[in-house]
Amino acid sequence: MPSAKALVPQNRKRQLSEAERETRSLPQPPAKQQKLEEQRRHRTPSSFWDNLSRQWLTPRTLREFDRRTVWPTVPRPPPRTGKDHIDLAKLKRFARHGGPSLVDIRNYPDPETLVPSNPTMDSNQSGSRKRAKTGGESGTSSSMRKTSAYDPAFEQHLIDHGIYPEGYGGVRNLQEPHNWEEINARLALPRASLSPSRFTREDFLHFKEQNQEALTETKVMSKAFPIIAGTADIASQENLLFKNLQDLTDGSITKAQPDLYDGARPEDLNKQIRDELGPYIVPSTNTAAPCLPNFVTEGKGPKGPADVNKLQACYDGVVCERGILELSSYVDPGTVQYNIAHTITSTYHGGTGDLTIYSTHANQSNNPQHPIEYRMTQLNGWKMTGNPDTFRQGATAWRNARGLAKEKREELIAAANAKALNAETPGFESSTQSFVSPSSNEPTHIESETSADEPALDINRLASSNHSTTAGVHKNSQPKISSNRYLKKNKGSQINSEAWQGFLRLTNDLQILR
Repeated sequence: MPSAKALVPQNRKRQLSEAERETRSLPQPPAKQQKLEEQRRHRTPSSFWDNLSRQWLTPRTLREFDRRTVWPTVPRPPPRTGKDHIDLAKLKRFARHGGPSLVDIRNYPDPETLVPSNPTMDSNQSGSRKRAKTGGESGTSSSMRKTSAYDPAFEQHLIDHGIYPEGYGGVRNLQEPHNWEEINARLALPRASLSPSRFTREDFLHFKEQNQEALTETKVMSKAFPIIAGTADIASQENLLFKNLQDLTDGSITKAQPDLYDGARPEDLNKQIRDELGPYIVPSTNTAAPCLPNFVTEGKGPKGPADVNKLQACYDGVVCERGILELSSYVDPGTVQYNIAHTITSTYHGGTGDLTIYSTHANQSNNPQHPIEYRMTQLNGWKMTGNPDTFRQGATAWRNARGLAKEKREELIAAANAKALNAETPGFESSTQSFVSPSSNEPTHIESETSADEPALDINRLASSNHSTTAGVHKNSQPKISSNRYLKKNKGSQINSEAWQGFLRLTNDLQILR
């Protein structure tokens, strides 16, 4: 009986080699293509470095320096001759006569350290040669530690464009929003769901255990942080890239991608507004994602850098606040509030258990290049893993901040929808509803029974035109109907102009008949 080895075809090795060559010639798998696209997307353009007012020594800076530097290569030695081509008799005779002459290299200086031939080359020119690696550096390229784009150079870029993180300029230059105290008062309001009787010490220990077991950022945000957030009927998304928004600065930095953000459901905001202001208020190309975000949370794992966490929250908050201002300007450019915070951000670090809440506001600047500046201000902070009371305070503040952001968002959406409806209805004027906080120092426009943009029902005029019902109208005069209140009561319904005019005519007839 022939052995198993004999049954193997002789050309198996050749067949495997051909199959291997065919496999290698196939296109790259989607995962590898996605990784290459990710690297291209995260590559910092040259304009980012050219426009920085100050260069910071970071790994990204060094890589850019290497890219722009032309390093001379070490001359290669001539190819070695094999033993078959050596005449040993001639070689021995040459050696007996003293070998090669060394007169030309006598007293020759030692070779100096190689220096770049053109260290200040143009930013658009890439280095054609890389620095020669030493033996100790040969294995570091494949296992090089991944660096974050949110480094001091990124922070400097934001500052150069009028975006100031928390603490910039010191305490003397601190510029808090005018509604800072109001927001903090709202954060401190108690919540029944976090009372000691409902959130017990056992619940706190469960959170602490989940936080300790979470070794990565993903686990922290999926296991531990949901205990802080609780449950709420608010439209939100996690880890969604804001790639549909217009660039915040000059397009040389990465797009924002918060770990968690709250926004409005797309159907709650008029489609015409979403189409017109899409590059500012619709963050994703996925039209089902929440729009008009103004509440953001960034998280980090136990080994995540806290400074990067804070810088991400600053960047996210400014992107959101810009959208709020754009929609406020759509409602009424004259009532856009500066020095008032409409966006709230927060950071959580799984290693330290620190929860910090910030506000983001805009103010006008004297700089003609950046007429609007954005500032990030800390509201408060808590050590969530400290004790049950501290956890309750921090979780209460975070949930209250989330509710406050939702209220501000809904107020602005109601005003914008009314403005869009009035623009579609003949005879209606533009809305002048203000989005100013009651506690601010800015003038607050108080809404009357009949807004300036509404057609008031003049009962007296109608009564005087009908002599048979004049006395009855004056005696039983009803308060004027506010179209804004009607819209809020019937939120989400689509009322066309003809139906609205018919409603007004019917109301007028009823008032006259009375």
